Formats: sequence, structure tokens, C-alpha cells
Amino acid sequence: MGRATRLTMLMLMIGLIALSGCASRKTGKKVDTLQAQVNAMTDELVRLDQSLQDTRAALQTQEAGGGVSGTRAAVSAGEGAAVGGMYRTASGFEIPSVNIQKALKKAGYYNGTVDGKVGPGTRDAIAAFQKDNGLKADGICGRGTWAKLKSYLEAIK
Repeated sequence: MGRATRLTMLMLMIGLIALSGCASRKTGKKVDTLQAQVNAMTDELVRLDQSLQDTRAALQTQEAGGGVSGTRAAVSAGEGAAVGGMYRTASGFEIPSVNIQKALKKAGYYNGTVDGKVGPGTRDAIAAFQKDNGLKADGICGRGTWAKLKSYLEAIK
């Protein structure tokens, strides 16, 4: 094999190696983009599910004689309001509301009463925890947030 042929083969191999590296980087970026889209869609489903739960609770309050003011109070509870002491996401993930508050308290983010009511104070604490832990700070305790937060509940303090 002549020198020119060897150089050509070497250049061809270098080119293939370079292209394969670019392809894997592009694939990795595509996977990251798709994962971000899935996470955003999951968060939106959680928000919509919570809104539906709040609306149902408001209607039950109204039917029970709570009137318009009872309905407004239930609807204003907004995202993350727990029903029956359980915090539930659209994907079916459930956790007792008090566990969220206990973990936030142990982590130093929640100073309120651990009462199982996920209101503005709890949602603000969730959002602060999310921000400090590189998560989307939406105040909703989804699977990703709970995965990081639960270690505080399990920690002995």
C-alpha cells in the first residue's frame, strides 16, 4: 500500500471517528430535549389534575351548602392543595401531605404547622427547595422533587 493510500485511509478513519462523536453528542442533546419536554408535560398534567381536584372540591362544598364563598375558597387553594390528607399528582403518585411538610421542615424550608394542608406556605417552601436543588421551581411536589426531598424525611434529626 502506498503512502498516499495510507494517508487517505488515515484521514477517512479520523473523519469517521469525528463524525461518530458528533452524532453521539447530537443524540445526547436530543435525548435531553425530549426529557425536558416530558418533564414539562408531566408538570402541566400535575397542575391540571390539581386544578380538577380543586374544582371538584369546590363543587362539593357548594352542593353541601357552602355557597359561592365556599367555592371561591376551595378554588383559590390552587395547585398543590391536598385532598383528604393525601397529595396526588396526575400520574397517580401519592404521598401524605404531612410527609411533605415534615421533610420541608427538617430541610429548613418550612416554618409553619405540620397540619397536612398544602397551602401557600407549603407551596412557597416547595418552590424554594426546588430552586435551591436545581429543579423547576413551580411549588408542585412531583416525583422529581420528592425524590430529593424524601431524604430529609428519612434522616434522623
